[in-house]
Amino acid sequence: MKLIRVLIVFILFPLSALAQQQTEYNRKGDEALKRKDYRDAKMWFEEGVSYCDAYSIDKLTEIWLINERMRPSMRSLMNKCLNCLNVRGTEQDTTAMHQLILYYEKGIGAPANEELARYWTEKLAEARRPVEYIPYTAEQLEKDKQPMSLFVGYHYSIEAPYGLTIGGMKKHVGWYARFKTNMGFDKYTTKCSDRNGGEIIDFSSDQSYYFTGNKKKNSYAITAGIVIKCTDWLYTSVGLGYGSRSLLYEYRVVDYQTAKEEDAAWAKHLDASKAGVAADWDMMLKFGRIFISAGCSTINFKYVDLNAGAGVFF
Repeated sequence: MKLIRVLIVFILFPLSALAQQQTEYNRKGDEALKRKDYRDAKMWFEEGVSYCDAYSIDKLTEIWLINERMRPSMRSLMNKCLNCLNVRGTEQDTTAMHQLILYYEKGIGAPANEELARYWTEKLAEARRPVEYIPYTAEQLEKDKQPMSLFVGYHYSIEAPYGLTIGGMKKHVGWYARFKTNMGFDKYTTKCSDRNGGEIIDFSSDQSYYFTGNKKKNSYAITAGIVIKCTDWLYTSVGLGYGSRSLLYEYRVVDYQTAKEEDAAWAKHLDASKAGVAADWDMMLKFGRIFISAGCSTINFKYVDLNAGAGVFF
């Protein structure tokens, strides 16, 4: 804690001393002006010019105007004042602009220059001109609101060729919702697994069965997400939802005693079936109101399916 206090003292003391020094030369200069000791006043205010001190410059200008005999010895000093005023004038300091007009009209610190005096007069008028308020018109407000444009499209994927996408788009960001399926809603009566040698799990020993070689898939997914406008014709979308993909194997049961085959049934292959988080990613190309899309989707991030689509904005 003591070390911090010492550091604060060492940092603040020089700054305080500098501030006192800067106010000191202006105070001494004012005292000399009251005595009409212009040479002594010039000496003190000259110290402030090295800091481009506005008060010192203003007082030196006053001395220049009221005491013509000192002007020859002040030319170099007033040129420094002029340089300071030019810097402040370019920073939109209106007081400095006003003094620059006087300097160029009277030839203070440089030869008189009507063109530069006119230039700073125009700059001062611009700086003092109030900012014009332009109210929004009803047309502009309506344009800024920009109602949401809707779109609808057909969505195709290898596993789920029947899909519908709907959504809405504002100026830069929108949304979409999608449902896709292969229209396969077959029910299964049992399950099989590679971990069980590809055989049906818990099958009755009083019967036998065989796989016919026929396969079916039950596939569907429901997703929703955001659409981002990259350019006027390029969009990208990403979404999450729920999806299911079931691979079914057809089998027939044979009765041991009668050797009669029962009707075909379906077994769900557990290792080839997925269900859980569904994710979509697409790129959309827009041509007028028409768009086409391409991308990919996954279920549980273990199975990837390619997709494509087409639709219209309205």
